[in-house]
Amino acid sequence: MEIQCVQPKEDRSPPDKPVSKKKYLYKDIVEQIQEMIQKGDLKIGDKIPPERTLAETFRVSRNCVRQAVQALSEKGILESRRGDGTYVCAVDPSLLVDPFAFVIHAEKDRLRDILEFRLLLEPQVAYLAAKNITLEELDRLKIIVCDQERKILAGETDSDLDQTFHEQIIQASKNKVVQEVFNTINEILNESRSEFLQSGSRRKASVVGHLKIIDALESRDPDMAYQAMKEHILRVEKTVFEPDT
Repeated sequence: MEIQCVQPKEDRSPPDKPVSKKKYLYKDIVEQIQEMIQKGDLKIGDKIPPERTLAETFRVSRNCVRQAVQALSEKGILESRRGDGTYVCAVDPSLLVDPFAFVIHAEKDRLRDILEFRLLLEPQVAYLAAKNITLEELDRLKIIVCDQERKILAGETDSDLDQTFHEQIIQASKNKVVQEVFNTINEILNESRSEFLQSGSRRKASVVGHLKIIDALESRDPDMAYQAMKEHILRVEKTVFEPDT
């Protein structure tokens, strides 16, 4: 399917969101804690602030803090002591040179679980959307894909647009329970769209997959929409776990 990307009279696509230091993923919390150790704000043997305090400091959810602490604990930088708290351990300084070197493996392990979860639910959501989507919602999806293509050509990131595309399909399902469930777990699912794991091939694959999904939705073919979404998520998984070429 080919969409003519012409600027509409009224741009209904979401505005570009400025990068905010307040919007951290758990890998950013990892970096912040490691910087505190590097600068000497936290020393070997020190007890780090409680989870709630760190969440308030970084303005993130406690879940993000928990994931960061777990990742650092797995590498031996932090040690969680039951009923006592979490402490800074004696670590190899080389672990702190590249703050994300070891997070790649941990994040990709978690990403496999997230994509597996998405594969269970999102094809069925697309199935419902094919039955219930409005022309206005289809137009919005086309605008989003056009904006994705422009950003890719400009060498800019498009993860926010990718997120918006899938959220629009969830809304198009017209199922309130589905919408509530995805709203609840949205933060977790968006880890699979993290810029940390983006690549040129993944961005291009995303656009191709989105075009196929739009084609199925526009055809009002639930089975075709189900299959298009399934293939899209599988393709995303492949581009993440195979080297970018």
